[in-house]
Amino acid sequence: MSKIVFRKDVSQTKALVKAARVSAKRAFSGSKALGLSVSYIKDGIVYEEDADGKTIVKNHIEASVDTPFKIEKGLVLHAK
Repeated sequence: MSKIVFRKDVSQTKALVKAARVSAKRAFSGSKALGLSVSYIKDGIVYEEDADGKTIVKNHIEASVDTPFKIEKGLVLHAK
C-alpha cells in the first residue's frame, strides 16, 4: 500500500527530488574526477572525502539548539 499524498503538486515535487539526486551524483563524480575534495553530512557528522577516497571527520553537528528567547503560540494585535 502506497502512502497517500494530499497535495496537488506531487508530480512536480517528485521531479524536483529526482533532479536533485541526479545532479548531486553528477557533481560528486565530477569533483572526484577533477581531484577535488567533497564535503557531506551524514548522521550529524560533517565528512570531507578526498579524490583518492580518504575520509576525514571535520565536525559534529549538535541536534538541539538553544535559543535566547522562548517562542510561544499566540496572537499580537496592533491597533491605532
